[in-house]
Amino acid sequence: MKKLVGVLISVLVISLFAGCSNQQTLYVLNWGEYMSTELIEKFESETGVKVVTDEVDSNEVMYEKIKSGNTAYDIAIPSEYMIQKLASENLLNTVDKTMVPNLSENTLEPIVANLMKQAKISDNAVPYFYGCIGIMYRNEYESLVKEHGFRVLFDRSILPDDTKVGMYNSGRDSVSAALLHLGYDVNTTDTKQLTEAEELLKNMDYTLWGDDNLKREIIAGNLDIALVYSGDFFDSYYVVLDEGDELTFNFMTPLSTNIWVDAMIIPTTSKNIELAHKFVNFFLDADNVLTNVDSVGYTPVVSKTYEKMKADSQRNDITGHSYFRDIYFHKDFKGQMYKNLTSEHYQQLEEILMRAKQ
Repeated sequence: MKKLVGVLISVLVISLFAGCSNQQTLYVLNWGEYMSTELIEKFESETGVKVVTDEVDSNEVMYEKIKSGNTAYDIAIPSEYMIQKLASENLLNTVDKTMVPNLSENTLEPIVANLMKQAKISDNAVPYFYGCIGIMYRNEYESLVKEHGFRVLFDRSILPDDTKVGMYNSGRDSVSAALLHLGYDVNTTDTKQLTEAEELLKNMDYTLWGDDNLKREIIAGNLDIALVYSGDFFDSYYVVLDEGDELTFNFMTPLSTNIWVDAMIIPTTSKNIELAHKFVNFFLDADNVLTNVDSVGYTPVVSKTYEKMKADSQRNDITGHSYFRDIYFHKDFKGQMYKNLTSEHYQQLEEILMRAKQ
């Protein structure tokens, strides 16, 4: 009898392991703090799939991970210019719109649809969030920031002596902010203009080169001013509103700035094409997008989601903030999108960053 029980237990254990091994896994490549864990768990519950997420801190690292093929990523969420690069190297599957029923002609915010069209990435990508780069600052610096814009990130002569300034640890973003301050195109390849941008970065003596931590250092009072993505601010803004704390920081961006759209793609490494489309469709559901917005703070790409936010009086502080959405419709707004540039130019930007940090 004991032998029989032992055999039955062994069979049961083997069966359990066999069942586990048959569970599908979806591999997602994403930015840090950029997807609701609640939604991931919901997707896993609805599909029986295990979602494994890898996080990166730049589009360039995302590109290298996809190109290497070391991990069979099913989904990645890069920015438009990197999607252009991946598509040009035949590293992306075409998105089958028939498998994404939540994506219809009127699903997207008009500005998002226009950004996708302008970037020419609609065949290979589905929008996730959009936003801009700008300045997050402590309240006591508001008048300086509003008067000088990006200059506060590059000219200490207009700042109090003890001002603590943070800069994004990204060649593309840091150089672009300098170019915008100088009045140049963010996609310039002009050596003289890039040298001017480099000198600004080298001479500023930043308190911190960071990424997602910049917003936290502003809140903690360890930084006074920093270059951030718009959603970095709104993510922090949500927390303050939820907890009923005093708002000691704010955000602005000049009317001439970088505007971007991050989008979901299905790399050619994917071994679960159908499942990847389900994931994309799931994250286009208006209610799921709302949950995601509440989690990460960025501006929704789905019109119905924004309408839900506008109809909720408890969200007035968010939807009423000039830089959540209204800025993109300002008559003088000049949003510049990054373009896919040569590998040599990407390397040049990273070398500028490296020298600026020395």
